Amino acid sequence: MLRLRTFGGVSVEREDGADATATFQKRRLALLILLAGARDRSISRDKLVAYFWPDADSERARHNLSQLIYGLRRDLEVTVFTGNAGEALRFDKDALWSDVIEFEDAIDRGEYERAVALYIGPFLDGWFLADAPEYERWVEEQRGRLAEQAKLALRRLADAASLSNNHDAAVRWWRQLVTIDPLAVRPAVGLMTALAASGDPAAALKHARIYETLVREELDSAPDPAVVALADRLRSNPPPPSVRHGVESKQPAAIAVVPAPAPAPGPAPALALASGGTRDRR
Repeated sequence: MLRLRTFGGVSVEREDGADATATFQKRRLALLILLAGARDRSISRDKLVAYFWPDADSERARHNLSQLIYGLRRDLEVTVFTGNAGEALRFDKDALWSDVIEFEDAIDRGEYERAVALYIGPFLDGWFLADAPEYERWVEEQRGRLAEQAKLALRRLADAASLSNNHDAAVRWWRQLVTIDPLAVRPAVGLMTALAASGDPAAALKHARIYETLVREELDSAPDPAVVALADRLRSNPPPPSVRHGVESKQPAAIAVVPAPAPAPGPAPALALASGGTRDRR
């Protein structure tokens, strides 16, 4: 089975692990990625034409699409999507593995560790298709949406670890989230709290300084009061080293009750690791 990877870049691997990316003409690969992004949904040929040749006349654009489909089927040597002439096309995930499909399936099942293991970088990072503005807009939308899903999965993992007093795991998940969204308030507070709970207030204060520097340099504004207040508490009343993994730590109450900023009302986002999507600066 071929494996299509789109997080952190683009690659196609054959069953033996050999990299087959270079054998694909770029627009054919873009079509494969577009169909994989639709998961179980079909995409009409008219819509595919609009993604790749929005300004071409209808007859020529449909001919171009037919040639693209023919070339992709020849490159793949296996049929990985269904649909014949005149029909909509749908990705066959039983014939070709896709990290995006696996990621979203894991999110749907609540398997957040599996999802974040797959999310090794932004969707199609550093990859673009010239002369296809509609396709590029689709890429940007997907990049932001998938990144928001990854952040949501990491927040749930970090929150669960914090609630169970698994401080090492909490630090690990919050740190991954901070790497994705370094200017966001909630991950900064979460990481600082987890570090303090694990018995390393010096590392928590170090992250506070990093966060404050980034906010001043990137946003030209003062750091969020929640981060400043937590740093002040840690300086004035640092917690003693705690016993990790399942034993309640002896943190000062002033540190233990510092909550992460509550999310704004409204539905939870579907899930941005750093490029694309809006940042949570609450």
